[in-house]
Amino acid sequence: MKPNTNQQKLSASYKILAALVLVAISLLVYSKKTFAQNVIPLVVAPARQTLEADPGKVASFAVRFYNTGTEPISGTFKVADFIVDNNDGSPNFLDGPTTLSNRYAAAQWVNLSTERGTIPAAGMVLIDGKIRIPSNANPGGKYFAVFFEPTSNVPEASGAKQEEAASVSMRIAGLVYLRVSGPVAEGANIVSFSAPGFSEYGPVAITTEIKNSGDYHITPKGQVSVKNMFGAEVAKVDLSETNIFPDASRTIVSKLGTKWMVGKFTASFDATYGESGKALTANLNFWVFPWKVAIVTLLGIIIIILIIIIITNRFTKKEKKLEEELTEEKEELEKLKETLKDKISELTPTPKDESSLNK
Repeated sequence: MKPNTNQQKLSASYKILAALVLVAISLLVYSKKTFAQNVIPLVVAPARQTLEADPGKVASFAVRFYNTGTEPISGTFKVADFIVDNNDGSPNFLDGPTTLSNRYAAAQWVNLSTERGTIPAAGMVLIDGKIRIPSNANPGGKYFAVFFEPTSNVPEASGAKQEEAASVSMRIAGLVYLRVSGPVAEGANIVSFSAPGFSEYGPVAITTEIKNSGDYHITPKGQVSVKNMFGAEVAKVDLSETNIFPDASRTIVSKLGTKWMVGKFTASFDATYGESGKALTANLNFWVFPWKVAIVTLLGIIIIILIIIIITNRFTKKEKKLEEELTEEKEELEKLKETLKDKISELTPTPKDESSLNK
């Protein structure tokens, strides 16, 4: 009976192990499928383009959609206005019941060459568009997107890295920045320019928030620099190309400096924007001091000084003791000298003694 019991236990162990292996494989396959579903094999070019046209005219554009997968994808081509209402610059498409102010809307002016289509495997579809600009259109920026939304099952992506484009859920879009000719109001201001007042180490993150109050998106150009307490420039970084849309703010984070920084520093933001090159400037002060390292170093110096003092005191005491011993020995020698002198003088006969002996 014992062998049968052992065999049953062994068989049960094998079954449990096999079940665990199957569960692990299932989870691995599921995670791969889930990841694949989150990456659509579509690329749009150009990812963003800028157009300029006069009121009452017709402007043309083209957008190409590429399928990098191994199966065709069917779907619809649509146009939607978009706004940027956050600090990270990501577009918010307004193709639902929400409507955009006519000040920046242009989707209603756009006609596409086709509204439905199939992008062949490893192929491309070219979408032509016409923008009929009303004669009474206000000058400034108008912003819309042309996107492809699959209606069929999207196959697994081929693994190729997608180009920079705007994608929302299971769609991919090319952004169009349209500028209607005419006088445009330009305005921007620095909402905040901040950094930690005190840091233990660098680099220091300097955050700049800029608000665009004009009629057209702007791309500030300039740099953020840092000077030390002596006025010498220790770090500088150029601003990356960042679009700030009308009535929107954008946060720019710049990391400057090295790990080891000590003292008071001044950060400066210097940039220009718009056609007229208007200036944006700001300054702030901050401190960097590696206080933990400083404390450890100070304690180390104090310990070394104490050791030196202790060793010096010991040597001093020994020298003093030796000097005292030498002094005592000298005194004893002097005493011995005096004693010997006395004894010698006692043993040596005087002239008086000699005369008495002669008699």
